[in-house]
Amino acid sequence: MKRLSLGALALLGLFGASCSAPAYENNHWHLNSVPARISYHAAGYRQSQDGPYLQKVCADMDSVTSTLRRHLVHANEGNPLLPQEPLKAYRPEPPKLEFKIGE
Repeated sequence: MKRLSLGALALLGLFGASCSAPAYENNHWHLNSVPARISYHAAGYRQSQDGPYLQKVCADMDSVTSTLRRHLVHANEGNPLLPQEPLKAYRPEPPKLEFKIGE
């Protein structure tokens, strides 16, 4: 029962943070700052600094994706060990000659 009430309180804090006004978010002595602070410590989201929640989640996922791509697939632009595109086979071109007749 104790875990259920703590979980419910945490969920209330996460979902209540989007409803609280950002003016109270940084005011430690105001009761309305509690859901925003719970949300920040649980999910790392601050409404006044991070903007809309969906935008913050997309930015975090882009960061995670690029980190995983760099570490697991070695897809880093500055990596000199990435496979290079194969060079084209050398095919000599015929000389370009111009003929002038009847000058």
